[in-house]
Amino acid sequence: MSTGIGGTVEHGQVISLTQRSARRREYDMHAGEAALGWLRWRWGRGCHRAAQAEGRGVGLVELASRRRRVAVTGGDHGAETLATVDCERGGAIIDAIEGHPLRWERAGRGHRWAIREQGETLLGIAASQGLLRSSVRISVERAMPEETAVLLCLIAGYLALGELQSMADASAAVAGIVATSGS
Repeated sequence: MSTGIGGTVEHGQVISLTQRSARRREYDMHAGEAALGWLRWRWGRGCHRAAQAEGRGVGLVELASRRRRVAVTGGDHGAETLATVDCERGGAIIDAIEGHPLRWERAGRGHRWAIREQGETLLGIAASQGLLRSSVRISVERAMPEETAVLLCLIAGYLALGELQSMADASAAVAGIVATSGS
């Protein structure tokens, strides 16, 4: 991985988002020892999910879900739309970089996804949920500009960790229902 802005992320590199503390949903993003940014969850009203993030070469961004759409905004005044993610059955369409729309889809059993462009995998994503902490491991499958990789990794982390949290919330709700019905 390049150490300067404007560098390239090479095929085979691994970028990880690791939870800082079991108490907070804050994640550090690293490629080896190099810090690339962070992702911090904020909860909105109702069913809205939101996070704030910062990435090298991308700056400060806001990720917010509303219904079946995620908007990624940032820029000088925080109002520029950097990317959108439209969720649909079987995955999502990511409009983040010039050119072809990217596809977010399952890439195997468990918590594995891929971001693909015209059928070619750009990033492979694997998320894991432990008892107290969660993390995401992202494998770069095609060389790309560092700025693009950082933005896509923040989006991938948001989508993967959001799905892990939704599943954990559903499990807790079922456990609560079972516990109260047994009394």
